[in-house]
Amino acid sequence: MDSVTPCPIGAGEVIAEVAADFVINHVLPPELLVTVFDDLYRRITELLPFPLPYAKAVEHFTRHPLLECMLVCRRWFNIIQTSPYYWTFVEMGVMVGGPQPELEESQWRTVRQRELILETQKRLEKSGSLPLHLTIAPEFIMDHDIMFQVLRKHAGRMETLNIVTDSKYNSIRYIPQEEFEQLLGLPFLSLKRLYIGKLDIADTLPERDDSDLLQIKLDAPHLDQLLYPFHAIFPTSPSRLTLLSISKSNFSLMEPPFSRGQIELPQLLELRIAKCGPGPILFALSTPILQVLIFHSGYTSVDEPEELPEYPYLRDLQWADEGPDPTFDLVFRRCPNLTRYANFVVGRETKISHGMTDGPTLIEGPGGINSIEWPRLEEVLFDCVSCADLLALVNLVPTIKRIRILKDPCEFGDAETEKELLGELRQKVDVAPWLDPWLHN
Repeated sequence: MDSVTPCPIGAGEVIAEVAADFVINHVLPPELLVTVFDDLYRRITELLPFPLPYAKAVEHFTRHPLLECMLVCRRWFNIIQTSPYYWTFVEMGVMVGGPQPELEESQWRTVRQRELILETQKRLEKSGSLPLHLTIAPEFIMDHDIMFQVLRKHAGRMETLNIVTDSKYNSIRYIPQEEFEQLLGLPFLSLKRLYIGKLDIADTLPERDDSDLLQIKLDAPHLDQLLYPFHAIFPTSPSRLTLLSISKSNFSLMEPPFSRGQIELPQLLELRIAKCGPGPILFALSTPILQVLIFHSGYTSVDEPEELPEYPYLRDLQWADEGPDPTFDLVFRRCPNLTRYANFVVGRETKISHGMTDGPTLIEGPGGINSIEWPRLEEVLFDCVSCADLLALVNLVPTIKRIRILKDPCEFGDAETEKELLGELRQKVDVAPWLDPWLHN
């Protein structure tokens, strides 16, 4: 992308280019052109998701966002090539990941390795001293010494760091523990968003067991969003994190063990936990103003959890229902001001089995619906529930305004009875099946 040059053109095209150049560049002053380019570059890069999946990274970095503008005329080309702002989104190793049919894969990667590392270094230099947004794929970088050389030089001005992996291909090089710790031990003094992809560090390291999980403190005083799998990774205090996502991390095996509320996250608003036991994580974190808690795992935690704090500001609880779960029971009792509850994770509806027939554990558990001290809920979302249970819930919790049901309740019991009860339910609250929009906003 750095080596883009205008294509050779014929005489007629020269005249057309000169005419267009005269009209555009003499009507628009350079300052206005830069303003237009700035806005276009900002709009394109703002569309990039965070975290940035590997496939999206490849799609983005295949061509420069302003490539079409660079090919309009030499003046535009020079403006873009020499403006640091247009070189602030950088990749390293991402474009090495896919196979190349013309060459042996290993041969192609070796050749592209050298080329793309050099391109990365050039782009980083072009960005001057501006904040950086870097996406790296360490598994495809053969020479990690070069990678660390680049990172050490520019770590202080990174605002976003995506560490990605390509799930379609096996790693061509494992990431040793010491290099992983070295990478996260850099001083990220401006870093606001950090995403670590599914680098299965515990599995890629030979002769490593779960009792040797890492506890890593990040030197990232401005970190706002952190998403990672495995281990325990947190910024040093005082933390400014507002979003934390942890997956596959067994806090109960950490050595030394965490004490209650040891990890202080005073500004955390949203916590996501996936594919691991939630109890030890919730026990270790101090999150006094937490507003959103999301959990899914595929199995229930059977151990009684340690004592957990109250979550007075929690408004949204999404907890995938896999059956009776003592940790969930305790968490639900600790959320007195909850306004939305879902027994699945919003956004993962397609992951839910539609062969389910069991109602929500919260409703059908020991003691039944009347044994629960319900908060003043306004919205409830269930994967599978009967209208009879919903009517009982609405009568018990009259603050409920909206109900979403993923599976057709008419498939429970007598279809005609369920249809009649559904009609009665709709007279009381807004009912949305599957992913249909609410009737009343």
